[in-house]
Amino acid sequence: MQLILVRHGQTYANERAAISTIVPGEALTETGWTQANNVVADLIQYRPDAIWRSDTLRTEQTATPLATQLAITPQVHPGLREIQAGSLEGKTSPEAMQEYISTMMAWLDGDLGLPMGSGDTGYETLQRFDEAVAEIERSGAQRPVIFAHAGILTFWAGMRVRGITEDMRHQRLLNTGIAVAEGTVAQGFDIQRWMNVYRP
Repeated sequence: MQLILVRHGQTYANERAAISTIVPGEALTETGWTQANNVVADLIQYRPDAIWRSDTLRTEQTATPLATQLAITPQVHPGLREIQAGSLEGKTSPEAMQEYISTMMAWLDGDLGLPMGSGDTGYETLQRFDEAVAEIERSGAQRPVIFAHAGILTFWAGMRVRGITEDMRHQRLLNTGIAVAEGTVAQGFDIQRWMNVYRP
């Protein structure tokens, strides 16, 4: 199975640099809609056979142009939603964002029992995304496009995807940025692409 992972387009929360993880969350900006339309040409080269998204407004909107182009109805899975911010929700301070990122980095270093903003732990967060990927695999899709969020995609890839290079690690997953991984739940996944860096 080839997972084509896509971050949603720019939202009004992104414009404010606000931590936004609640459901349904904020809508796309005009820029976000442009990004959602522009990414279609890149995505159709992978010949998607399914579209999945989180239960947020921003992934619904970002998925719409591709879904319309391919005449595919997106499937919704709440396990694909962003890392829940807990007490950090809605904050715009650099300190709050640093705490959010630092907690995720601690998870990647193995401290999965640490809660995010007095909320979900790394274990809980990883489990729910794993369950979503397992359901997508059981659906029979071979090349699903998954519209989700920067934090959860970065965290899950860091925990479950092999072969991520230093060049990839230094690239933040921007709005409508694409990551591609191939494999199975049982055998694991190997990275093929992160943003504009490709594995040979």
